[in-house]
Amino acid sequence: MLRPWNLDLKIDEKYFQLPVYQQIVETLIDAVHSGKLKRGNVLPGTRKLADMLQVNRNTVIEAYNQLEYQGWVTSKQRSGTFVSFNLPQLEVKEIVTDHAKSISAINKIVFDQGLPDTNLSPMEDIIREYKLVLKKIQKQKLHTFSDPAGYRKLRLVLSQMLNHQRRIAGDENNICITRGSQMALFMISQCLLKSGDCVIVEHPGYRLAWDAFEYAGAKVLFAEVDADGILVSDIKKYIEMGMNIKAVYVSPNSQFPTTAILSESRRKNLIELSNAHDFYIIEDDYCIDLNYSQNRLLPLCSDGNVRNYIYVGTFSRSVSPFLKIGYVASSHALIKKLVALRRIIDINGDSIMERAFFNLIRDGIYTKHLKKSVRHYKNKRDFLDELLNKYLNGKIKYTKPELGLGYWITPVKPMREEFNRFLKDELAARGIRSIISHDYYKNEGEGVLVSFGSVSEKNLEEAVKMMAEYF
Repeated sequence: MLRPWNLDLKIDEKYFQLPVYQQIVETLIDAVHSGKLKRGNVLPGTRKLADMLQVNRNTVIEAYNQLEYQGWVTSKQRSGTFVSFNLPQLEVKEIVTDHAKSISAINKIVFDQGLPDTNLSPMEDIIREYKLVLKKIQKQKLHTFSDPAGYRKLRLVLSQMLNHQRRIAGDENNICITRGSQMALFMISQCLLKSGDCVIVEHPGYRLAWDAFEYAGAKVLFAEVDADGILVSDIKKYIEMGMNIKAVYVSPNSQFPTTAILSESRRKNLIELSNAHDFYIIEDDYCIDLNYSQNRLLPLCSDGNVRNYIYVGTFSRSVSPFLKIGYVASSHALIKKLVALRRIIDINGDSIMERAFFNLIRDGIYTKHLKKSVRHYKNKRDFLDELLNKYLNGKIKYTKPELGLGYWITPVKPMREEFNRFLKDELAARGIRSIISHDYYKNEGEGVLVSFGSVSEKNLEEAVKMMAEYF
């Protein structure tokens, strides 16, 4: 591809506190925003841009991957990387004036929904295996049409993991591979629910799951959550009211977003209710791999007494948010329905990535990465705990999480409804993008999810000090 002009690119100092790959991302987005880069423009190759910016080539690859994931660029084999013709909506950047000095405050610190640090992700291993699989397919002239349930060897190794480590009995035919847990929830909703059905969900909880259930025509009912997880007594009330309960959606190992762990007594009661009233338990076990405690936590669905279970797992939290591989484990009958639906909407899935990820599991790279991640995130979890005690002691309530990548903090003094919006706007103006309580409640509630996976220790301290001014 002809590149007649060299791109003069310089990273603005306002981005220096971000990870290097994110500095490149923001700089290129600024170039599009300003018109320096236009739709269809070809970008420098990864080696050339790495030399230009004096960074590691893998850092540029990671930046390009994120830009492509967000829709800013597209990659064409043997041609290069181009600015997308269909760009995402350009964000208006907030400007904060302090003593006549203006600085850009957008996305300075981002508290997400508990995603891992992409710098810790084994992207080099993933990219290497992806290329090896692709070369093998090209060399041997293999076709990539696979079982719409997903790559069989990957399903086989996942069924072994569920059998040996999580006590969920089954074989590869009990598993359907999906592009992440959200796709899994959508497919489950379409195959399981119909108009007039009711699904009970945790409150506060995961809004996108509620949306998936409602899109299928179901009515979403809310059960409150306390320190021991979902209130089974609320589920009983709906049953006594004669509601047509088709399923209960729960995240028993680190409830999202409160991080509560469902108590053993409630697990037993929920299973008994499920068996007695013939409704499904949809278990979202999104972060079981990131366990920092000495306690071995098993899925609720590992109980041999449960009859109607649907287990949803993902690798987006333990590996990388860019690795869109999830899976559903359930009965053969339900899996057949999911496979039939996937055949319609995503016949082959990402068959190359599924093979590449299987290779990482087979060669022990995934297990090695997971052990490293648990040590790393445990240290960050403990560091954030120290910060919360130092700057917000007496102002907030929280429980130190045993799993996952976030703290759920609530104020000691009740917050007014308008204060929730005020807090979110104030933090945004100062460069902190956060997810405040009403993002997890059907109406309003109290709480902030402070994630630590993708935020540096320096930025964590800066953000907590700012937040202390408002509580």
